[in-house]
Amino acid sequence: MNKQYEHFDTERLNAIPITEVARRLGCQLRRSGSVVKTLCPWHEDKRPSLTLYERTGENHCHCFSCGKGGSVISFTMQHEEWSFQEACRWLSTEFGISTTPAGSFVPRPKRKPAAKPVEPAYTYIPVEMVDELVTTENSLCRCLMRMFRPEAVEWVTEEYRIGAYSMGDNDDCTVFPNIDIHGRVCNLKVQHYETNPSSPRFAHSDKGSCYWLGNIWVREGRLPKDARFQSKCLFGEHLLARYPESLVVLVESPKNALFGALAFPLWTWVATGNKGMLRREVLQPLQGRDVIVIPDRDAIADWSAAIARMADLANFTVFEICRQMAPEDDLKFDIADYIQMQHPVPF
Repeated sequence: MNKQYEHFDTERLNAIPITEVARRLGCQLRRSGSVVKTLCPWHEDKRPSLTLYERTGENHCHCFSCGKGGSVISFTMQHEEWSFQEACRWLSTEFGISTTPAGSFVPRPKRKPAAKPVEPAYTYIPVEMVDELVTTENSLCRCLMRMFRPEAVEWVTEEYRIGAYSMGDNDDCTVFPNIDIHGRVCNLKVQHYETNPSSPRFAHSDKGSCYWLGNIWVREGRLPKDARFQSKCLFGEHLLARYPESLVVLVESPKNALFGALAFPLWTWVATGNKGMLRREVLQPLQGRDVIVIPDRDAIADWSAAIARMADLANFTVFEICRQMAPEDDLKFDIADYIQMQHPVPF
């Protein structure tokens, strides 16, 4: 006796509006601009990171967190942990699309959840080691004390956990800890700043003075020799969890973030650390937030283009104030330079 096979109209099944499929599967949907988002079934998702596309010529999904996605059928399969046939039977029955021969739909029980993917063995620096360094007695805070109220500088020091460290001839280098949204210390950047108010480089870092304290502590034996540090972390990222409703301002350097937080304390200021870190995986914690982006003058074109490609991630607005306010010959002008112009240093 020949075996009978069901034939499904996969073209019509994949043309069913994917948001309607998600709704009937019990997904919680959230509109973000022109797209709809829901929890991703391909990974353990606590924030809606799966985008459902129903634009002209499109009817599919994609997760910008894990990179997976697919058609209506593949989404149904993954969401319910069904086989291809089971997903097609359910879609056909639910949306009245006939099969040949017709078959009743009896899905098998869900499989046990697959084991969670193993997170890379990153080394997170003990918070206690960071707490030992927190102080305003560092080169950048000394500069800030001359422009802002001391209690405001003390507040921003505590918020961002800014510290001091001795490097070479300088015993007051500034420590910027990169703390992720879960409160884990990924690494600590160390730089020294010019504190002489008569110098044209006042409050600017020494060229070539950037170090990573986690790497130094590995060499000194204070951290394991096989330590592997997480680099995809915004400076100030931990404040996003503390202030979930506030407007976020994204800048390049940690110094810019501190100047911004002192001048405009009602906003949450975060920094990429350098121009090349303006990437989707780095900005993922900003998902769904209202974000003002203030590039340095020499990065406006590149950052504007990059932000345009990530418009689905957050409600970004690029401000070109560093082009508008910069002296004509200052191509490196940044938001800290602008704020410093508004707060002249008393000699």
